[in-house]
Amino acid sequence: MPILEVINLKKRFGQLEVLRGVDLSMEKGEVLAVIGSSGGGKTTLLRCLTFLERCDSGRITVGGDEIVGEAEFPVKTKKGEPAGTEIRSVYPNEETLRVKGLKMGLVFQDFNLFPQYSVLGNLTLAPMLVQKKSRAEAEAIADEMLAKVGLSDKRAAYPYQLSGGQKQRVAIARALCMNPSILCFDEPTSALDPELTLEVLKVIASLKTQGVTMLIVTHEIDFAREVADTVVFLDKGLVLERGPAKELIDHPKTERAREFLNKIVSRAAGKDGE
Repeated sequence: MPILEVINLKKRFGQLEVLRGVDLSMEKGEVLAVIGSSGGGKTTLLRCLTFLERCDSGRITVGGDEIVGEAEFPVKTKKGEPAGTEIRSVYPNEETLRVKGLKMGLVFQDFNLFPQYSVLGNLTLAPMLVQKKSRAEAEAIADEMLAKVGLSDKRAAYPYQLSGGQKQRVAIARALCMNPSILCFDEPTSALDPELTLEVLKVIASLKTQGVTMLIVTHEIDFAREVADTVVFLDKGLVLERGPAKELIDHPKTERAREFLNKIVSRAAGKDGE
């Protein structure tokens, strides 16, 4: 059974259709990278999957539990007259969604750490408030996760005392503290310089060896090629191509994916020549 199954996910903002029927599935322990041009729907997809945004229609099942279902609703004209029906997504109540939503952990591209709390405070806050763990339990989990990201010596530090790479590693540890079924990343290195980017990518690669299931929206194509098991190419709200990471990146089958990847390669070659 897939740990994540997404069926016909759609989302629009006004007249703009951002997701146009996305199908997606993941197995436990899989690392899936989503690539594509800016504005293609990658971040909106991730926000829908982590329940920060509500999709218009489609189903989302995590670990066999259908969190977002579908139902048929009547449609009326502007005059209030019946105009048939349409399929829409159905969400559970807010409390149930909050609890079930914990299955999807999210690491933001801009860290989102609480500046008034220490590293330890950032990591223990949600387990204590949401999962009702004792301080001792929460701190034990926090210390374990800080060790995973190589920051055990920073537990008493505050965000302003950390580098960008260290902040992102703390954000990863914070997400892991909630024991999510899937750890999601939204462009985790976009706010970092090349040296700090490498620091964060090494941590993500290490998590893969530990069997952590990860869904990564990224522009780091070389990293996706080496670390991801599967790559999805998302363009204009549609999955145009899906396949083993190295196979898709080295030998894309669709013209649009080839065009996108060739631009990435050309841009990288230009930087190397500077």
